[in-house]
Amino acid sequence: MLVSFNWLKQYVKLTDAVTPEEVASKLTMSTVEVEGVKHPASTLDGIVVGKILSVDKHPDADKLKVCKVSIGSETLSVVCGGSNLAENMFVAMGKIGARVRWHGEGDLIELKPAKIRGVESQGMICQSTEIGLGEKFPLHDEREIIDLKDLVSVKNVGKPLAEVLGLNDAVLDIDNKSMTHRPDLWGHYGLAREVAALYKKDLKPYEVPEIKVGKELKIKVNVEDQSLCPRYMAVAVVGVKVGPSPAWLQNFLQSVGVRPINNIVDITNYIMYDIGQPMHAFDGQFLTGNKEKELDIIVRRAKDGEDFITLDGTKHKLDHSMLVIGNAEKGIALAGVMGGLNSGVKEGTETVVFESANFDPIIIRKAALNLGLRTDSSARFEKSLDPNLTKIALKKAVALTLEFCPGARVVSNVPDVKSFGLNQGPIELSWSFLFKKIGLEVDKKEVVSILTRLGFEVKEKKDLLAVKVPTWRATKDISIPEDIVEEVARVYGYGNIRTTMPLFPIDPPETNELRELGHRLRNVLVKELAYSEVYNYSFVSADQIKTLGGEVEKYIEMDNPLSKEKPYLRRTLINNLLENIRKNIENFSTVRIFEVGQTFLLNESGPRVKATSDELLPRQDTWLTSVVAMKKSQNLFSVAKQVVEVVAQEFKTEFVYRKPEVLKPWQHSTRSASIYYADELVGAIYEVHPAVLARLGIEGRVAAVDLVLNRLVELGAVRNEAKYQTVPVYPEVVRDFAFVIPKQITHEEIKKVILSSYPLVKQVELFDSYSGDKIASDKKSLAYHILYGSNDHTLTAEEITSAHEKVINNLVSQLGAEVRK
Repeated sequence: MLVSFNWLKQYVKLTDAVTPEEVASKLTMSTVEVEGVKHPASTLDGIVVGKILSVDKHPDADKLKVCKVSIGSETLSVVCGGSNLAENMFVAMGKIGARVRWHGEGDLIELKPAKIRGVESQGMICQSTEIGLGEKFPLHDEREIIDLKDLVSVKNVGKPLAEVLGLNDAVLDIDNKSMTHRPDLWGHYGLAREVAALYKKDLKPYEVPEIKVGKELKIKVNVEDQSLCPRYMAVAVVGVKVGPSPAWLQNFLQSVGVRPINNIVDITNYIMYDIGQPMHAFDGQFLTGNKEKELDIIVRRAKDGEDFITLDGTKHKLDHSMLVIGNAEKGIALAGVMGGLNSGVKEGTETVVFESANFDPIIIRKAALNLGLRTDSSARFEKSLDPNLTKIALKKAVALTLEFCPGARVVSNVPDVKSFGLNQGPIELSWSFLFKKIGLEVDKKEVVSILTRLGFEVKEKKDLLAVKVPTWRATKDISIPEDIVEEVARVYGYGNIRTTMPLFPIDPPETNELRELGHRLRNVLVKELAYSEVYNYSFVSADQIKTLGGEVEKYIEMDNPLSKEKPYLRRTLINNLLENIRKNIENFSTVRIFEVGQTFLLNESGPRVKATSDELLPRQDTWLTSVVAMKKSQNLFSVAKQVVEVVAQEFKTEFVYRKPEVLKPWQHSTRSASIYYADELVGAIYEVHPAVLARLGIEGRVAAVDLVLNRLVELGAVRNEAKYQTVPVYPEVVRDFAFVIPKQITHEEIKKVILSSYPLVKQVELFDSYSGDKIASDKKSLAYHILYGSNDHTLTAEEITSAHEKVINNLVSQLGAEVRK
C-alpha cells in the first residue's frame, strides 16, 4: 500500500526535522514493514513556473517559435515548437540542469544551453509527458505544452513547480502482508494514529458534520442475512454536477497511485484511502423502481448462474456463495468487490446514491478469489473492518459532495440496518504479568500513556490494568492480555528492551533413536551402494494391491482420501517402489532405490490416539525397503544382500538368514530369506516373483530388502556401541573348499556345522554359489572361506589339516555333502 506523507501530516503535526525516512524506520520497527520511500518531486528538480512574455516566429523554422519566458529573477530566451504557445501563458519551465525525457520517451537527459536553427535556447518549455505529469495533464495533441493558467498566478512565477502543484510529497511503500491483521491501518488516518503514538503527538480528531436528512425520497433497505452484512447505510443526493475533482484531491489520489476519474468517484476512493472504509456511488436513476418517491435496496445472495457485468466491462457468472446489492429486478453491485457497469456514476448523473456498508470478510474473500477479481475494496473488507466506520464514511462523502457541488442537497432519509457486536473487553492483566512478558519493568505512567495514545481506555484496579479495546482494534485483532503486552512493547521500542540470555537450563532433547537410524541408513545406502532415496505417498490403489497378490479387505480405507484412485493406506512399501521401478527401468539398465516410511496394519494395535485416551490407532511400523532392478543380471539376490551387509558393518552387528516360514505373495518361492537378529524376525531379503513382474510389465529381475527399523531399535541391534577386540597375536590361516549339497540345505545350517566342528574354526564365509547343467538338478555347489586360528600358539600344518578334515567329515556325515576335487 502506498501512503502519502503529506496526507499523514494532515492528522498529526510533525516538525520539519522529522523526515519521511525516519517515520518509515519507526513504523518498520514497531508497526508495519515499510519497503521504501519515494520522492515523486525529485523528477521535477529544476522545473519552475514560468510566464511567457512574448512569442515570435523563428527566423529559420516554420514550426518553431522564439519565446521570452519570465522565471521571476530573470527572463530566458527559449526556442519551442508547442502548438498552444501564447503570450501571458503560465508554463512549466525547465531550466538549464533540469532532467527531462525528450518527447516523453527514452532516458532522462540533462538540459544544456543550445542553439536551435541558429537561435540560442536557454532551457525548455515542457510537455507533461516530458516531466512525468502525463496523467495529470493529458495531451490533446503531440505538440501541446502544459498550460497552468487555472492552477497558478503571477505570484507563483519562478517557484518550483512541485511546490506550487503540491507535489513535494514523499510516498511510503508498505508491504501489505505486514498489516494483514490490522484493518485499521488500511487508511491514512489509522497510520497517522500510529505515528502520533510513536512521536507522542496529538492526533487530529476525525470530525465530520451530521447529515441533514431530506424527505423527498424514502430509501428502504432489506438485508436478507445480517450475518453477511452487519451494517448497511445509504443516502441520496440530488443536484450533483459530475466533473473534475479539486486539485488537492487529485494530488492526494495520484500520490497513492489512483487515477482521478470524477469528483463523485474520487470522493469514494479518497475516503477508502483516508479511513480504510470502501464505499460505492450509484447513479440514482438505476435504483428507482415503480414508485417515484421510494427507493428499494436489497442485499441478498446471488442466484446460481446469475449474470453480472462489473464496472471493468467483464461478464461474470455468480453463484449462491456471493453477495449482491440490487433491487427487485436486478443486481447493481457485487458486494464488497465492484459495482455494476450500468449503475456507475458518469457525466450527466444528477442524483447519486452513496452506499456505505460492512460485510462478512469470508464471503467477500471467497467471492473475490472465485471470480479472480481482487480489488482495493475486497482487500479491505476481508480484513474484518470496524462497522462503526460505515457511518463516518457516509457522513464524509456527503460533506465533500456538498462542498464540491454547491447546488447539491440530501433528499432522502439515511437508513441504518445494523446487527453487530464488538468484544471490547475490558481485558484485565496484572502489572507483574505485563513486565514479565516484556522482560523489563516499564514506568507505569508510560504504559498508560502508550495505550491511551493508541486509543485504548485504561483503568487501574490495585495491581491490575483494565483495558477497553477501541472499536477499530476489536475485530479479531486485540482479544487477549498478550495482545496488550505487544502493544506496549512495540511502541515503547523493542530496541529499548535489553537483550539477555534465558535463565532456565537448556538441556539437549532426548535422542530419537528411530529417526537417527533412518538418517544413518540413508547415508550408508547412498554413499556405499549408490542407491537413490524416493519419497512416495502412503496411499495405494486396489489394483496395486491385487497386482501383488494382496487382499484389499486387509487394507485400511480412508473416508476422505487425497486421491480417489488411491484410497488405501499401505501395508508395505514395496507397492509404490515397484511402480517407481516400472517407470524408470525403461530408461536405465540398473535401478537402485530405497524408501524409509511407515506402514499401517489393520486389526493390529498401535499407539494411543492421545495420551489420555484408551483408543488405539492401527499398528504403524517404520520400514526400510530397498529395491534393485537389472535387465541382465542373473544373481540379484546377492546384489540385494549387500544392503544387509553394509548395515551390519555400519552398526557392528550380525544378522542371521533363515528359510522363510511364510512367503508374501510377491516373494520368489526359492530366492527368499528371512532376516533374524537375536532369534527375532527383523526383515526379509527376496527376489520379486516373476508373475508379479509380468503383471507390472517389468522386464528382467528385481530383488528387495525389507528391514523393520523400530524393531531393530527395540532389540538394540543398532545401538552402535563400540566393540573392540585384540589383533590376533598368532597368524591365522584361510582354507578354501567347495562341495555339492542338496538344494534344501541352507547356508545357516552349513555354517552351524562348520563352526561346531573344531575349536580352531574362527570364521566362515560363503563366496560362491552355483547350480546348473554340470550338477544334478536337486543339488547346488557352494564354495567357502574358512579361517583357522589359535589365541595361544601358532598353528602347525598338522593341526590345520586335522581341523579341516574334521570340518569336511562333519559336512559329509551330517548334511550329505560331496567335496569337489
